[in-house]
Amino acid sequence: MTLLSRRKACGFLGGGMLAVGVLARGGTAAASGGATGDRVLDFKVLRDGDEIGRHRLEIRHEGARTLVDIDIDLEVGIGPLVLYRYVHRNREIWEDGRFLRFESRTDDDGDSYRVTAERTGDDILVDRKPAGDYRIDRTDILPTTYWNEATVRQHVLLDTQKGRRMDVSVEDLGWDRVEAGGESLRARKYALTGDLRLTLWYDETGRWVKLVFPFKGSTFEYVMR
Repeated sequence: MTLLSRRKACGFLGGGMLAVGVLARGGTAAASGGATGDRVLDFKVLRDGDEIGRHRLEIRHEGARTLVDIDIDLEVGIGPLVLYRYVHRNREIWEDGRFLRFESRTDDDGDSYRVTAERTGDDILVDRKPAGDYRIDRTDILPTTYWNEATVRQHVLLDTQKGRRMDVSVEDLGWDRVEAGGESLRARKYALTGDLRLTLWYDETGRWVKLVFPFKGSTFEYVMR
């Protein structure tokens, strides 16, 4: 994504982008992402139409808990020459519809980050390496994982790559048509601005089906396989 600028693009993806957020009006509600049962969301990531990697989320339920495992692998190069590589791994845990914690690790082209965010009573303790610890005095904050439609009802999100608090504004752009999983779907379109600048789509069940964002003159797009 540098080719993209080498370093910063994936903070958007966050969990990158990169991507990873969550369902529940007001920040608490069912962690089902608008659908029931275990499932996988698998996206190919495009830069100006060229595929550069994948973003995969596995969502499963164990009793009252919902576990979300997120794998992101991106690579930009020219032929066999790799110019940029990004790897992100994240596990998110919910219980009875409430966000409990996530733990992520990221290799951003040689720069390493580790973040743990955990609910502790009335706040969220964020342990960041190498940046250090801090607390967020609100438990309705959601991580930037986007699979949960409640993301678009939030004004504060927690970056899963570096553990930063991100202030956002959300505009509902109405219903749209998108290609996802080899078919044309009706999906609700939302534009996020502020510390994040991206567009998200969720289908009629609340499932995340598409993401687009600009960076350094390029357009990045998530297309569901």
